Amino acid sequence: MIYLLLSIFASTSIYLAFKLADRFQVNTKVVISINYLVAVLAGVLQEGKVISLNAVLHSSWLLMAIIIGTLFVVMFFLIGYATRQVGISITSIATRLSMIIPILTSAIFFDASNPLFKIIILCVTVIAALLAIYKKPQKQFQFKLFFLPIILFFGSGFVDSLVKVAQHLYIPPNEVNIFSSSLFFISLVTSLFFLITEPKSKLKLNAPTIYLGVFLGAANFGSLYFLINALNANFIDSALIFGINNVGIVILSLILGVVFFNEKITKLNKAGIILASICIIIFAKFNGSF
Repeated sequence: MIYLLLSIFASTSIYLAFKLADRFQVNTKVVISINYLVAVLAGVLQEGKVISLNAVLHSSWLLMAIIIGTLFVVMFFLIGYATRQVGISITSIATRLSMIIPILTSAIFFDASNPLFKIIILCVTVIAALLAIYKKPQKQFQFKLFFLPIILFFGSGFVDSLVKVAQHLYIPPNEVNIFSSSLFFISLVTSLFFLITEPKSKLKLNAPTIYLGVFLGAANFGSLYFLINALNANFIDSALIFGINNVGIVILSLILGVVFFNEKITKLNKAGIILASICIIIFAKFNGSF
């Protein structure tokens, strides 16, 4: 259970880092590159020894690390682009709604018992999460940009599903650190290609940029490391882990927004939080986990 809670805190910290990056008006491309460098170092430190290149090249999960690591960066930048084009509300809804894809993947392919019941409860949980985060769009939605939320929905869901597949089929429990470090190294290399496109005048290294990059890197590594360990623990079904993880991120993000950024939550948001909490309790009781 502790790994799941830590995954929620770490994942929520990622959104907090981007919120602070916007407030301090730093170059997010530089922050993202620093973040992946820190994530790689965190994995090496967690492993406690130099990671063998030969072990990585001959691992069963190398191809999965390359695919997921590349998609991590693409989704990071796509979320930033979508936020500017269609607004944070629609972007948030698309990325949070995508949780249904790994949830259904887990419920159908990896969690054999009572999949229909799980799917029904988790669909209600998704609706509750949407109610919890819904806000009126900050800018008028342009129909020509309708493809952005669709790409975010399938892209985010596909990446999360790949993490589950990699954890279940390819990553031994004793190689979580090596896998995470290798994945983030691939993300670092990919992010540098995006950084090359930036004008040199915008590539400034100041204190806020470095601090936010380090903070984001620690949170990013933690979110993947703790999620994989939570899935490895097998204390509850993986479908429930994805559901609790995503809804927990939504609820904690709302709380942080209210406490630290004076954001307002509506009655609809409150109703969504209550409904999501009830769904999690029902699912947990059904699984006999709490």
